Amino acid sequence: MILGELFQRHDTVNRDFNGDDLEGLIPRGSIGHRVHFFDTIDSTNIYASVLAGDGAPEGEVVLADCQTAGRGRLRERKWYSPPGKNLYTSIILRPDISPAFAPGLTLVAGVAIAELLGGYCPVSLKWPNDVLAGGRKISGILTEMKSKGSKIDFVVVGIGINVNMEPDDFQEELRLLSTSLKEQTSKNASRLELTTGLYRLLEKWYRIFIDRGFVPVRDRWLECSGMVGKTIEVADRGTLQRGICQGIDDEGVLLLLDKENRTLSIWSGDITIQKDR
Repeated sequence: MILGELFQRHDTVNRDFNGDDLEGLIPRGSIGHRVHFFDTIDSTNIYASVLAGDGAPEGEVVLADCQTAGRGRLRERKWYSPPGKNLYTSIILRPDISPAFAPGLTLVAGVAIAELLGGYCPVSLKWPNDVLAGGRKISGILTEMKSKGSKIDFVVVGIGINVNMEPDDFQEELRLLSTSLKEQTSKNASRLELTTGLYRLLEKWYRIFIDRGFVPVRDRWLECSGMVGKTIEVADRGTLQRGICQGIDDEGVLLLLDKENRTLSIWSGDITIQKDR
């Protein structure tokens, strides 16, 4: 399908956004083969975690038109989730990998989203879980894991994409920080077709990750990233580090060259990319 065909007239954008239509478009056994759709839910991640705990198989997804308690990566942050505008979904995965490698799934999702949205407008990846367009956040990822000893029980990958938001739809404090596909392209997009495209690309990159390891994901992530070579600040638990981003290593850890010419491994933190002067 030509990507331009995904754009629809405004009065038809939301008519086909439902679980029944989605399930008919997803191959059996692939991500999205069973959809739990809600007009309104507190959080797709919360519900997906309950399903996974009850034994739901890999590839089942939760999808909602609206969230009342969407969450960001940091606990105090919420994901603004109004109805009729965006894409909010959580995917259940059960990878046979060590829990130590689970953070790579956030970067797998980032690559899939970047390939999806990159067909509409220029985007870049910001470590560890943001997708940017025009320097502002257009998508975020929240990955949560439950493990039993040295084995993963399940991973839930939550994804939010700002699709048809107008600038005035954003909360005032978010307008300079966030953007949407519509704001970047001046067109509405079909959320149904965006969702099927997302699941298809997630399936592609998840299988690459499982079959070939993280290195192909890392290489593609670096191609999509807007961070390498940029000056960044990393805030983490009351500390602030500053340096030049050197990329990510074979485990997805951020590499930072500090002012003393040391390469530091950054495992977590809130990243700010400094503007070029």
